[in-house]
Amino acid sequence: MINVRPVKDKFKIKDREVVKVYKLLNGKDATFISISGANLLVFERDNLQYRFSVDKRISDKITPEMLVGIANSIDYTTEIKD
Repeated sequence: MINVRPVKDKFKIKDREVVKVYKLLNGKDATFISISGANLLVFERDNLQYRFSVDKRISDKITPEMLVGIANSIDYTTEIKD
C-alpha cells in the first residue's frame, strides 16, 4: 500500500521501530521500520510524506531494497504549498 500525506500531518516514527535508514538518490533519508504486521518505508519529498507498507507475510518477496528502488523512481515537479 502507498500512503501520501502532507508533512504537517505526517506519520510518527518511533525510534524502537526503526530497522534501517537508507539514503535515496536525491540525498534524502528513507526510514525502514517494522511494526505489528507490516514493514514500512517512510520518506519525505516536497512537503509530502510517503509511506510504503508491505504485509510481513510477503516481506520475503518485497524487500526493503525494492521499496527504496520504487522511492528512487518517483520523479515529478510539484507546486504543493503548506
